[in-house]
Amino acid sequence: MKVSEVLDTVVNLPYLAISAESCIEEIAEKISSMLHIRGIYVVDDKGRIQGYVSLGVLIRNVMDARYKPHFHARSLLDQITCEKVADIMERHLIYARQDDDLEKVLDRMLQRNIKQIPVVDEEQRIIVNVGILDLWKLVKESGLTGG
Repeated sequence: MKVSEVLDTVVNLPYLAISAESCIEEIAEKISSMLHIRGIYVVDDKGRIQGYVSLGVLIRNVMDARYKPHFHARSLLDQITCEKVADIMERHLIYARQDDDLEKVLDRMLQRNIKQIPVVDEEQRIIVNVGILDLWKLVKESGLTGG
């Protein structure tokens, strides 16, 4: 079964699409008001996916910046400039294409311990963000796996 065959049956999980040039503090501020966001995808000006920032990495970077000594040269630099999302994003993003085999997508997610995955079009723009539970249920219901 192909991913494209199930797109209308899966829940589009909420996600945030941001620019690589966004400041880390800006994103932390924005995401703190959004409920249930786990996916922070980095996209270019045409909406093509470029990377991913996990919520854990974002929080660690924000907390680290806040607890640095006040007179350290690094903290002065942080006050003058902002660290960009591009500095902390994961560039080797795992995503699914519409023509990918559903069971293989689920296997990739399990191998990398990924709980949600974006499905992209031919130009690598996000169509939908799907969760591992939805995909697992579909694979199980279709009888593709032995479990």
